Amino acid sequence: MRIQKFEVVESTNDLARKYILEGNKEPAAFVAEHQTRGKGRLGRVWEDEPGKSLLVSFALPGSTYSNPPLLGLATAVFVGEYLDLLPVPWETKWPNDVLIEGKKVAGILPEGIWQDGLVGVVVGVGLNVNQDEFPDDTEATSIKHAFGQALPVEQPLMYLIYRMEQVYEQIVDFTEILATFKDKFKSMGKKLRVRSNDQVWEGTAVDIEEDGSLILNMEGKLVTLGWGEVTLR
Repeated sequence: MRIQKFEVVESTNDLARKYILEGNKEPAAFVAEHQTRGKGRLGRVWEDEPGKSLLVSFALPGSTYSNPPLLGLATAVFVGEYLDLLPVPWETKWPNDVLIEGKKVAGILPEGIWQDGLVGVVVGVGLNVNQDEFPDDTEATSIKHAFGQALPVEQPLMYLIYRMEQVYEQIVDFTEILATFKDKFKSMGKKLRVRSNDQVWEGTAVDIEEDGSLILNMEGKLVTLGWGEVTLR
């Protein structure tokens, strides 16, 4: 996998998207020490402390990734696998956040890239490795806070590159990945409020389907949501 590193960029996802649209066929990782317009979910800006977070976007060219959101769930599990190596306990938050003790340590943003059909997928990862400062309006943490010491940002990067190469080579068992995500999803069986497509849905989380969609039980009616922002009700 090609690795391109930058000190400051607007958005690594933008670089990865451009790379795919230029017709490149080899997977690549775009890494920055700081982003000025890092992309979070639902149009938010991902805040980072320069040099202390892993900010990487993976460009995976090709038309074989039929479900970019499922790849987002998988990437959350990959981050969790790295935390297991330390070890640091973790959990997932649908659709693709990673939490430590209920606080967000990583966010993933998958994007399908289309040009007369699907031509690739970009997966952006923001992982708080050694970050000490967080926005006042967020419940966030870092690996450093949980592990008790600073770690090389290269360490989780190399693990994610290893797993993303497996995705590109189509040797990842997504059934097993989904099972792990569901096992680590501590809000299963709880009442949730989900904002999706400018609508708000309230119900009990009962399952996550094979394509990564969340199923809510709304007073006996099952609703399937492919994307959204989840809060406990």
